[in-house]
Amino acid sequence: MGLQFMDIFKEWALEYDATVTGHDEQYREVFAGYETMLNEIVDQLEGRVMEFGSGTGNLSAKILERHELISVEPSPEMRAVAAEKLQLDIVDGDFLNYPTDQQVDTIVSSYAFHHLTDDEKRTAIRSYVEHLDAPRFVLLDTMFASQTAKRDILDWAEANGYTDLLEDLNREFYPYTQTIQAMLEANGYTVTLTQKNKFVWLVVATKQSGGTQS
Repeated sequence: MGLQFMDIFKEWALEYDATVTGHDEQYREVFAGYETMLNEIVDQLEGRVMEFGSGTGNLSAKILERHELISVEPSPEMRAVAAEKLQLDIVDGDFLNYPTDQQVDTIVSSYAFHHLTDDEKRTAIRSYVEHLDAPRFVLLDTMFASQTAKRDILDWAEANGYTDLLEDLNREFYPYTQTIQAMLEANGYTVTLTQKNKFVWLVVATKQSGGTQS
């Protein structure tokens, strides 16, 4: 459920906002175009939104300008940072532990879904179909188009001496784009994927009637 990363979340809570604005050279390419990408996410949202892994609340703040939001975040440190930005009660939960009695139109997550293993990703998507029945799923995250693309990124990070980034890339569960697409399509979504920078892809999935849970 990604909770093995709670100690890392505690550290990131203090550094995340500086990192996304380009103050850490190792992660500059990961967050290239960050503000533009968040705005593009909001343009894809419809109706009432549930956000998973809201972190320090950067996307949440933008969503709240246009939509009703249920925000879910497991890290108390991240929630504390977000609370300084937002007038919002953030749910203490995660991708697999969340309010299941809500009616939502869009599920969204940015820079967080990779904290789940592929099996946990599949379980999460099945759970959302069963409990939330949201017709829209919007995901922004680091993904790899192929094994070759992944190897190229790892080689690039190593060649540049980006040891912290390289550790992250080897430790966390960054998926292949075709894996995410297959997971969503198996649950009745039509999927579009757009690469936004060297690392990050935007996934927009629209629910079709009569989808099969898998």
